[in-house]
Amino acid sequence: MKLIGILIILCSLTGCSSTKVNPCDNNSTIYSKITSSKNQPICFQTIDRYDLESGSGEKLIIYGNLSFPKIKKNSYDAVIVSHGSGGIRNYHNRYIELLNNNGYAVFQIDHYLSRDLKFDKTFSKVSGITFMNDAYRALSILKTHPKINKVAYIGWSQGGVGPILSHFKHVTDFIDNGKYNFDASIAIYPYCGFTFDKKSLTTTPLLMITGRNDDLTPEKACINLYDKFKNNSNKINHISLKGSWHGYDNPYLLFGYTFDNLPGLNIINDSCTLTISERGKIITLSNEVIYGPKESASIIDRCSTKGVKVKYNADAASRTREAIIEFLDNQLR
Repeated sequence: MKLIGILIILCSLTGCSSTKVNPCDNNSTIYSKITSSKNQPICFQTIDRYDLESGSGEKLIIYGNLSFPKIKKNSYDAVIVSHGSGGIRNYHNRYIELLNNNGYAVFQIDHYLSRDLKFDKTFSKVSGITFMNDAYRALSILKTHPKINKVAYIGWSQGGVGPILSHFKHVTDFIDNGKYNFDASIAIYPYCGFTFDKKSLTTTPLLMITGRNDDLTPEKACINLYDKFKNNSNKINHISLKGSWHGYDNPYLLFGYTFDNLPGLNIINDSCTLTISERGKIITLSNEVIYGPKESASIIDRCSTKGVKVKYNADAASRTREAIIEFLDNQLR
């Protein structure tokens, strides 16, 4: 009976997604540019690395699903979306439909399938910067499409690290020497444990949406980030949703679940707050280097307390969808 209960919880958390087939087999086309406006999976090459250090990482073929609005146009703005540590889930489809219905092309990246991952309950097997590297590679490909103009970036939870870091020029300059930048970024209940010097130049307009009750990625770190950079010329925005836990937009979490062993990242100090070194390494403010999963897991353990809750909140989910469209329309159109 205990095993059945665990399976029910996991099914609720993941949306009971079926086994996936990787579209990027040996016979697939590897895209470096796109000209077609049909819905299709796009296989592309990324750099599989944990940080932003030049020369690190190996080449890897991953894919994203590219979809266009049903009403065809001569040009489109587009949105790249990054899932969180649970991978692509059914509730993400609501966002794809929302964006397509509002006239946006969408490129949904699967960061996990080619890395043989399904769910990273340790939050350390890959980093938020791993996701970010993939997203910027996808951006460079979308920029080749003759009908795509501006491109935004949305990420959830761990996938929200990239949208936050895209706000800072010193970070984005590590990727192709700053050749490409997003036109807007949105982070939904993200991990906000990175910071930089208050005088850092900012680029991409950023919206952070957090749940006030979130004990997995507590909003306090996001509030600190917002307060530090809110006066910069390139706007940083924050929406705090009352009565909302992590995963508040996932209807499969309707009844709420508590996970006693998952870490709540609520300890904020110099040995727990991260930044990017001059060489592109992930380091703490106390200068401890995060080389990979081992060091990351150690810091997560040290900087957290055990036990988190996840729960759906229909009002918060609705407000998030409204805020996304309003922000994108203001920034891109």
